[in-house]
Amino acid sequence: MMKNKIVGFLVGMLFIVPAIALDVGARTTAPASSSEVKAAFIFGRYTNLTADNGYLTIEAVNVWVIYKEPRSFAHFPRGTQVTFDMYSAYGHMFKKINVLFLHVELVV
Repeated sequence: MMKNKIVGFLVGMLFIVPAIALDVGARTTAPASSSEVKAAFIFGRYTNLTADNGYLTIEAVNVWVIYKEPRSFAHFPRGTQVTFDMYSAYGHMFKKINVLFLHVELVV
């Protein structure tokens, strides 16, 4: 029953195309220079969206990630800072309910 609800939610998100206006706060965060960038698919709930130098940083509430190479799956628990390249991201960010469903270049 729960599996059907999750699949239904994810499929429903694919058909909703919201207009997104990123209202970035005053806080700024830049990734460390020694960071690696990996292609990934991320989804889940977030808070505290910030931007700096072409990167978006969110604070995870309950975010899941599927890395493309090597294939792996991970979970970012509440409070984890997640940074990705804003220019390579595509998908949906629902600002009013703080949910995202994106393919990104994730900074790890």
